[in-house]
Amino acid sequence: MKSTTTIGVFAVTTALFVLLASYATADETLYRWKNERGNPVNSDRPPPTGIEYEVVSTGSSMVRKVDANEGAVPLNVKPTPSNDFEQVDTAEPKTEKNTLYCERARDNLKQIDTHARIRMRNDQGEVYYLSEKDKTAEKEKTLAAIKTHC
Repeated sequence: MKSTTTIGVFAVTTALFVLLASYATADETLYRWKNERGNPVNSDRPPPTGIEYEVVSTGSSMVRKVDANEGAVPLNVKPTPSNDFEQVDTAEPKTEKNTLYCERARDNLKQIDTHARIRMRNDQGEVYYLSEKDKTAEKEKTLAAIKTHC
């Protein structure tokens, strides 16, 4: 049976390793593009030749757009006068319109507006009914989803 001291030392060593590993990767470069299906891809390596992508300097939230014909960017991806990085607005993430989410949100709004009592399930699977206050909150969330995805 291991002693409490041995377990404590192991836990502290593991925590220190995780902390140092996360610190070492804090100032990395990220490449992002869309694959052939239109899904976003994030990688620590640039995409294959012929694909437009962005180089993101994670330490400064700067982005450089790279044309498909330009090829891979040089190893130095720090923002410099000759390297066209742009400041990224991190306040509001960009979301693309999604027809499936749009339809589902509109369906939810219709249900909220047409049904007097709405049943929901909590995390334990138990059924409960929404109060008028909860219905108003759900309606606001649904309207926000419609604005985002439609």
